[in-house]
Amino acid sequence: MAYKNIEEFSSMHLDVLREIGNIGSGNAATALASLLNTVVDIEVPVISLVSYDKVADYLGGKNVKALGMTVDLEGDIHGCMLEVVHLDFVKQLINTFYPKEITDLTMIDDMDISVVREMSNITTAAYVNSIAAMTQLFINIKPPDSYCDSVSSLVSIPAEKLSRSYDEPVLYIDEKLHIGTTEINSGLILVLDSKSIQILFQKLGMPFL
Repeated sequence: MAYKNIEEFSSMHLDVLREIGNIGSGNAATALASLLNTVVDIEVPVISLVSYDKVADYLGGKNVKALGMTVDLEGDIHGCMLEVVHLDFVKQLINTFYPKEITDLTMIDDMDISVVREMSNITTAAYVNSIAAMTQLFINIKPPDSYCDSVSSLVSIPAEKLSRSYDEPVLYIDEKLHIGTTEINSGLILVLDSKSIQILFQKLGMPFL
């Protein structure tokens, strides 16, 4: 029987999700360091289960403009990961590759977007691969799509893709990265359809009763 609401997740369910997040963040740091050719450290991420109607507040606020990168998950489970990055993150990331003065997200061009998209592809793949490794599930990810909009509009994209109710939980991953001497933050959410959540925890030996 599938879960019905966020209260059905136990502390053990959340502990397993945190372990997946810890493994994913370590893999992401290694891959990003190679991409950027500099030292990248990711602190142990803060991982929470958040109801969908509240997750925009965790990602910077409903009306704040940001870049959103979505990656669709296919295979044994179906879902979507959304990474939300703000102006300070974009500036630091792009200037790691080439100098550019960026004071507003409207100044971002196609080359800039490709840089952010590649970063997002690395970080989301790291988390998805950690899920696949722990569950032995086959999970394929599509190339990321990019959006520039308010946070509230960005978080609605996975819900619309998966026909998710806004009172259902999503996994929120708060990342704090140190790129060289600069500290920046990004936020990710993992959204799975109800059947996929059940499959995930069955594979982890913790089905919902």
